[in-house]
Amino acid sequence: TGGAGVYDDGDSISGNSIAYSNSMGGVSFKVTRGMESATAEPVMSYAASTSIMGATVKAGVSSIDYKGATADVDPSFVTAAYSIAGLNLGYALYDSDNGMEETQMGVGTSMMGMDVGVTFATADLATDVDYTRISVGKGMGAASFGVDYTETDEAGGTDNDSDAWQFTYVVGF
Repeated sequence: TGGAGVYDDGDSISGNSIAYSNSMGGVSFKVTRGMESATAEPVMSYAASTSIMGATVKAGVSSIDYKGATADVDPSFVTAAYSIAGLNLGYALYDSDNGMEETQMGVGTSMMGMDVGVTFATADLATDVDYTRISVGKGMGAASFGVDYTETDEAGGTDNDSDAWQFTYVVGF
């Protein structure tokens, strides 16, 4: 749903869907058709992915046609990922087609036996919000540990700004 939780790709409206996927000329694609619901016509979604000069690029769009007075929307996304010199770079744009979109950029690597990453996100909402997340994780066999720092900066003041630390651990058997 994107970091701000505003991106709707139509899955919840579609219910059960049928899909067709294939690959031609280095491009993989998928088309899905949802079921008609009480609030919307069948949702059609289209997605494709390919690799261009080592970069993985993915894009998709859905067509959500509502019944009644709710405005129809065509949410879309584009992502790109590239690895170079031990760095994993990523970019994503989620556009809800209703005045809300989110852009994310991140970089990750391994350092001193730990996974380290930094992500920046900007959510263009009624009030714009910027996010910064720094993550450090360490896997140790059946257990893994992580520390995340997230800074939220809402435009127009400091009332809703926040800094949060999270400690996570996973134990598997």
